[in-house]
Parts: sequence; structure tokens; C-alpha cells
Amino acid sequence: MHVTVKTPSRLHLGMIDLNGELGRIYGSIGVALNNPPIFIEARTSDKLEIKGEDAERVENLVKKFSQIYNVDTNVEINVKEIIPEHVGLGSGTQLSLAIASCLSHLNKLNIGVRDLARAMNRGIMSGIGIETFRKGGFIVDSGRRVNGDKDIPFIIYRHKFPEDWTFILAVPSVRRGFSGKEEEMAFEKIIPSSPRTAGEICRLLQMKMLPSLIEKDIETFGQALMDVDRKVGLYFKEVQKGIYKETITQELIECMLNSGSYGAGQSSWGPAVYGIIDDNNAKKLESAVDEFFKGNEINGTIIRTHADNHGAEISVMEP
Repeated sequence: MHVTVKTPSRLHLGMIDLNGELGRIYGSIGVALNNPPIFIEARTSDKLEIKGEDAERVENLVKKFSQIYNVDTNVEINVKEIIPEHVGLGSGTQLSLAIASCLSHLNKLNIGVRDLARAMNRGIMSGIGIETFRKGGFIVDSGRRVNGDKDIPFIIYRHKFPEDWTFILAVPSVRRGFSGKEEEMAFEKIIPSSPRTAGEICRLLQMKMLPSLIEKDIETFGQALMDVDRKVGLYFKEVQKGIYKETITQELIECMLNSGSYGAGQSSWGPAVYGIIDDNNAKKLESAVDEFFKGNEINGTIIRTHADNHGAEISVMEP
């Protein structure tokens, strides 16, 4: 049997409530992207063989799935494309779900995406990455109960994202974002946060971001993205030493805004920065970011991408 999985990446546009006094905490906003993807091929084999990028991490995921579901590890996995790790584009969840999905199909286990996520210990703080894999689009999740179990947040809103809106991603070669224990410690330092900030983010989401998305008003949507991004930055100001994690982030955002972007911000902990613009002006914005990198002698990656409204593409071929 031969299985291929191609996943979207995602932008994490912010968390809604880090106060928790209403009984729920977190709540995330995000959008799936068609570039960069993860693309994996897997097939049954007489031994475990990992080819391509990030072999050690992939092998650990295979062994984790094998232990949980009591299946052997005799598979050949070829990682053709991968999302850069710890830059704010959701690589951990997408890779975990891609590997788990391949192994589920190879072993004919018929396990749902949310169950695979639970098994691979993904989605405890945010359900955005899981819904990115399932269906794509623009996504808002519920957060989770403060004193309840640590189940995956459920999706309270999903909408198809306009296909003629472009995201320009700039990923400077600086320190990677928080992850794992470092991320957990960062959250411990800031919870509970101001209920006023949570209320302002909710208002921006409900009365500005969602209506402009539905109306396909890119200018207002971009303003809302930026407003939310700055409010969320206030939550993390102490642990990031500023609204953004790196000084270069603020400079990149200003560059994008001065070059026509309707809105710009930091995805998750960064260092990925995004700008949103209509297709007709995307090349101009991309060129401006490239000139910024060259003019400041900064190494980095620039990616032009659109939203993904479909989720992961999975193909299963019997021998």
C-alpha cells in the first residue's frame, strides 16, 4: 500500500482570552495556507526507513504512533517537502498529523483526525492546526475549560477565505519562536491577563474582522488583523520584551505597511511575519520585502501564498 499526504501550513493570528475568569481560556484565530506545505509519501516495507528532511523527528513520530496503536514500524517514509520548524507556521501539528494519517491508512485503522491529534498530543492550547489539516479556511476555536480536561478546543467558526487575497510571508533568520517547555513557561508567566484586553479582542473579532471577511473587504480585514495582533502582543509583552518577539519584526511590519499591505503582524511566536494584500499588488510587496532584507543584510525566506480552503490532501493506493 502507498499513501501520500500533503498538508497546509497556517498562520496563528492570535489568542482571544488569557484571563480565564469566564471558565474558558485561550481561544485561537487562524488561517490555513497552501504554501509552504508538508508533503509525505509512505509505503509498507520490511523495515523502518526514513528518507528526506527531518528524519529524526519523523522517526520519533512513527515510533510514538506505533506504541500507542500497537502496530509495527515497518514502513518507508519519504519527506518530500516540509514546513520550517518553530517559525510560526504550524510545522509540529502538521507533521504529526501527516505521519499519523499515513500510518493509520497503512494499517487500515480508520482513525479520525481529532483522535489522531489526541494520540500525538497536539492541540491542547489551540485547535487551529487540527482544523487546518481537516478543512482549511479561516478558523476560530473555543479555547478550553480552565478547570476541565485538556481536550482539543472545538471549532466555533470557519469560513472560506477569499482566493484573490495574497499573504506575503517574511521569515528572517533569527531566533526561533518558543516551543515545548519554553512555551509553557511563557504562558504561566502571563495568566491571568487583563479581562479588558480579552474584551477588546472579542469586539474586534466579532464586529470588525468577521464581517469584513464575509463582505470580502480586504482593507477593513487587514486593519482588524493588525488591531488584534497588537492587542495579543500586549499579553506577551513581558515574556517577549515587547509587543513583538524580535526588533526586526516591527521593522518588517512597517516595511510591509509602507509598501501597500492592508495589514501585517507576527504569526504565533514568530519569527514569521505576514502581510496581506490583493493579488494585483502582491509582487510589489514581495519585492519591497526582498529589498528590505538585502538593504539590511538580513538572511531570510520570502513566501508568496494564498489561503487553503480544503485541508490536507490524502491519497491511498492499494498494491
